[in-house]
Amino acid sequence: MSISPQAAVAMAALLDEEVREVEAFAALLRQEQGLLATAGSGDTLLPLIERKTNCVVRLKTLSDRREQLLRAAGYGTGRAAMDTWLGALARGDTSHPRWQKLMALAAEARQLNETNGKLIALHWQHNQAALAALMSAANRATTYGPDGQQSSGGGGRSFGSA
Repeated sequence: MSISPQAAVAMAALLDEEVREVEAFAALLRQEQGLLATAGSGDTLLPLIERKTNCVVRLKTLSDRREQLLRAAGYGTGRAAMDTWLGALARGDTSHPRWQKLMALAAEARQLNETNGKLIALHWQHNQAALAALMSAANRATTYGPDGQQSSGGGGRSFGSA
């Protein structure tokens, strides 16, 4: 199958867009990682989450456009279709290095995302431990009984008893 010059130009432009978007996404992930590593508060992470979500939506749109272009050219979809497309390109076409760069950036973003997920899990465990400690302390809190004397929690009448 031969690839029309218009389709080759469209794919090269699309790959350039995807590369830029994955670079932006990786930058957001690095920023998120910095905040997570320095115990950033949820307030500092919230705007970043929205930006990441918007970036993911744009990446999905670009990926769908690439799949449509492959399908329209008769190559099917998926990575194998892209590899076949790249093999059919005219000598000198720059889509192959663009695709390699996109795959390398995607691998980097995947690794950053996995690391951030681990950092989030650590924060969650820390918060759970802190909450458990607070709950335990609240259950042991000293209170004053009806006689004005200190008593530990846990004694007294239960609800619903007479």
